[in-house]
Amino acid sequence: MKSMMAIVLGLAATGVLGAETIKLPAPDNDSGVTVMQALKARHSERTFSDRDIPLETLSGVLWAANGFNRPNKRTNATGLNKQTIIVYAIMKSGAYRYDAKANALVRVCDGDLRPAIAAQQPFAATAPVSLLITADLSDPIYTGARSALSNYDAGIVSGNIYLYCAANGLATVCRATMDREKLKKSLKLGGRTAIHLNHPIGYPANGK
Repeated sequence: MKSMMAIVLGLAATGVLGAETIKLPAPDNDSGVTVMQALKARHSERTFSDRDIPLETLSGVLWAANGFNRPNKRTNATGLNKQTIIVYAIMKSGAYRYDAKANALVRVCDGDLRPAIAAQQPFAATAPVSLLITADLSDPIYTGARSALSNYDAGIVSGNIYLYCAANGLATVCRATMDREKLKKSLKLGGRTAIHLNHPIGYPANGK
């Protein structure tokens, strides 16, 4: 596992990304730029280079999206603090659920689901990783007007992803287009799981 710090996404031949569980390095909380600089740099990017993303960087963007920044509290706010959001990392080597408490990726299935993320927009499948934002709505509180709360929660996670990417030189775009049925079946998602948004992530094709 020590070699994982140097392994980058896409090197599935090493066997690391085929593991049942990938222990992530601790996020670097001193990386990036100021909040104001990140806000100024935030934008959507739809072209990606073939450069791989280091595991340390993947750890950082996952933590920014939905990690724990204090006991039992997340980097992203959620309605009624229900913490329903579940993030999946979709890569060439397979699909992984982000376990924020363990700071690890847990393999859910083999195979490349990036085409299902891309659906009618092939550019999205060229990113080395896509983060899929879902929500577990099994709590009976999610009825009536409250059933919409996870939509707002997903938007907050998306904003966190955008800011991390802007602060760390990564390209991303928030998308709602995807093959939801294929993803739900492949990831074995329950009937009360909402699939909200996805973020293809990579280094920009223009190198900037």
